[in-house]
Amino acid sequence: MISHMYPSPVNPTGGIFVHEQVRALIDRGHEVRVVSPKGWAPPGLGRWKAYRDVVPEDTLDGVVVHYPRKLTLPGGRLGHRNADAFLAGIRRTVRRIHHDWPFDVIHAHMMVPDGWAAARMARELGVPAVGTAHRADVLDVPAEGRLSRMRVAEAIQELDAVITVSRAIGDAADAIARPRRPITVVPNGADAEVFLPRDAAGARERLGIPDDGPVVSYVGKLVPRKGVDTLIESMGLLQVRGGAPRLVMAGIGGLREPLEQRAAQLGVADRITWLGKVPHHDVGWVMSTGDVFVLPSLSEGLPTVVCEAMACGLPVVATAVDGTPEIVDDPATGLLVRPHDAEGLADALARVLGDAPLRAAMGAEALRRSEADYTWAANAARMEAVYEMVIRG
Repeated sequence: MISHMYPSPVNPTGGIFVHEQVRALIDRGHEVRVVSPKGWAPPGLGRWKAYRDVVPEDTLDGVVVHYPRKLTLPGGRLGHRNADAFLAGIRRTVRRIHHDWPFDVIHAHMMVPDGWAAARMARELGVPAVGTAHRADVLDVPAEGRLSRMRVAEAIQELDAVITVSRAIGDAADAIARPRRPITVVPNGADAEVFLPRDAAGARERLGIPDDGPVVSYVGKLVPRKGVDTLIESMGLLQVRGGAPRLVMAGIGGLREPLEQRAAQLGVADRITWLGKVPHHDVGWVMSTGDVFVLPSLSEGLPTVVCEAMACGLPVVATAVDGTPEIVDDPATGLLVRPHDAEGLADALARVLGDAPLRAAMGAEALRRSEADYTWAANAARMEAVYEMVIRG
């Protein structure tokens, strides 16, 4: 498995979904090694000192992880050449692993830089390579310029199989280049040990959340793409209409301070609990404080966080963007609204919070579908079929 997104001492929750897929594959009897290059930090740059402390090889939950160094420049200044730097960073490690442990297939997460480099390593070693496209690699990166788009196209064309997390992302990949085989959709899943139905009152008590009325939970970055500014505006609208619910927000990002300021202006500052960064094993508890989970994003591949909320038995109110409508079935498991629509978001939250039978029915159906389709066990079984296909040729 090759992925720049993987937990490390620098970021223990970074790419946790890739780690969960690896664990599920191991549970099915597969042997997996992970290569996750980290940026080379020259002496004198204190901000990046932590990267120098990452050991070349470690074991995480029984998974052997290699952390070779690669050239990285702040602000994405390498542009399309980041793929070349990635390949240079992993080549020696991957060749050494294959010499000592002849693996059958390379699986890369993201078309660039990972998939592009994996396709070239696969040619050198004579093994097949597959790659999973998530979102930014086929939506954002190609928009950076002709050369960046070309690298994405090369990865799509050269990999033995392309997997996407949703049909919407598959359509975006198909629009960039023609893959060797039809694209396979393999949705993400949820860790059943972390995300499961819990009593809301118990979750609120555990996290110190007042149990004084309806609660909405949000887990995600506090960045523009997540639409959290619209969420705060919807809280203000609900306050005017007769009282905002309590909002529990877990996550970090540059919008934290302006969001707090706007909440104060709207008179809802006392209705919002800011938890900051939460350890992965506690995220399910955060979600379960809510009567409904909200995700007002402007763009998503197939949001793992929604898989996780559904596994907690929660109805979901989300924006109808990219792959999200493929998992949030309006009105069976939640409600969908337009992005940037604070009034529509407020209406949807009010509808779910104000109708207990509807809320219970949505949560029960969300849990049923999660258990059937959106687990890491199901994800690993689908991935196994892809591996077998490319190994057969």
